[in-house]
Amino acid sequence: MNANKYPEFLQGKKIYLRAYVPGDENMIARIENHPDPRETLFYAIPTTLEQQREKMNKLVADHTSIHFTICRNEDDEPVGQTAFVRIDWVGRMAIYYIGIADKINWNKGYGKETTALMLDYAFNTLNLNRIQLHVAAENEAAVKIYQKSGYTIEGTLREAMYHNGKYCDFHVMGILRRDWEKLQ
Repeated sequence: MNANKYPEFLQGKKIYLRAYVPGDENMIARIENHPDPRETLFYAIPTTLEQQREKMNKLVADHTSIHFTICRNEDDEPVGQTAFVRIDWVGRMAIYYIGIADKINWNKGYGKETTALMLDYAFNTLNLNRIQLHVAAENEAAVKIYQKSGYTIEGTLREAMYHNGKYCDFHVMGILRRDWEKLQ
């Protein structure tokens, strides 16, 4: 274990999730600014490192969101970010977010493993009952990963976002605790 390594909060086989630390804004800025991840996440406005720092400081202090940095086990390198946002502590639900910064880290199972860790955390630690997400209908690879994790398409938001000169549909996908428990 690297002496400078920040402690993991949730441990997986290939990756671990830890709290945001200063310096992570470099990777987060790549998620929001680089054309590859920005294309799938529909970010339209560039951000600076200072804006990322300010945003993350606000989000970390917000009791309706929980953010993690995704790190590779092999070298502790931050590769992405995941979160539950708009947590409704009374209704017991949250919205799930994930972004992997660099294309070189795509298709390695990091997203699938992160999603599994986050669902376990949601249902077994936070005592949530429902997790939902929005995903572009044309992002078939992401839809399949979410379905394999237990999410179902609950509806489609028609022409919900304008992107690359056209309006795009988004699926609302959700998973309930009881559905997740059946898969365990």
